Amino acid sequence: MRVLYFDCFAGIAGDMTLGAMLDVIDGLEGSKDFADAFPASVTTALGVPDVGVRVFRDRRGGVSGYRIEIATQEHHPHRHLSDVLDIIERSRFSPFVKERGAAAFRRLAEAEGSVHGVSPDEIHFHEVGAIDCLVDVLGSFMLLERLAPGRVVCSPLNVGAGTVKCAHGLLPVPAPATSALLAGVPVFVAGEPMERVTPTGALLATMFADEFGSLPAGKLIAEGRGL
Repeated sequence: MRVLYFDCFAGIAGDMTLGAMLDVIDGLEGSKDFADAFPASVTTALGVPDVGVRVFRDRRGGVSGYRIEIATQEHHPHRHLSDVLDIIERSRFSPFVKERGAAAFRRLAEAEGSVHGVSPDEIHFHEVGAIDCLVDVLGSFMLLERLAPGRVVCSPLNVGAGTVKCAHGLLPVPAPATSALLAGVPVFVAGEPMERVTPTGALLATMFADEFGSLPAGKLIAEGRGL
C-alpha cells in the first residue's frame, strides 16, 4: 500500500502543501510535465477570473523545492460559507475535489464559529475566504486525488510561537481558529517565534491525515519539498 507522509518539522501552510505534493508527483512520474501544467489546470477548474498561479523551483536553506505564488485582484475579501460553497459547486473540479473541498470549508467555518461564538453560516471568512486559500485547498485535494495514497500519515506539527497580525488584530500563535482545528493533534514548538502552522495548513493536515505519528516503515519511492 502506498503511504503519503507529511513531515511538518517546520510547520505547514497551503502553499507549502501544494509545492511538496507537486514535487512528489514529479518524482513518481519522472517528469515535471504535471507541475508545468498545474497552474492552468487549477485556475481553469476554479473558474474565477483574474487568478494567476506560478509554480517555480527555488532554494531555502540550501535545499531545493517548489514555491507557489498566487496572484489575484482581490483586496480584503469577506465571504460567507455559502459564497465559498457556491464557488466550489460552480467549479470544474472532480466530484472528489468538490466534496472534500466543501467539507474542509464547512469544518473551517465550524472552527471559526466556535472562536467567535456564532454559527458557521454567520462567519465572515477573511484571509481564508480569499481566492488564494481556495486555490490552496482545492488544488491540494486535486493533487491528493492524483497521488491516490492508500493511507496518509502526518508528523506532529511544529506550530511556532509568538504573535501574528491578522484581520482580527494581534493574536497569539497558534491563532485561535488554528488551535480549534488542531484539537487532539500532537503539536510542538521549535525554532524562532513565528506562525508556522497557518489555518489553511492546519485544515489540510487534519483533513488529509488518517493518523499522526512518525515515518512509517517501508521503501521510499519519492520525496518532495514545499517552500
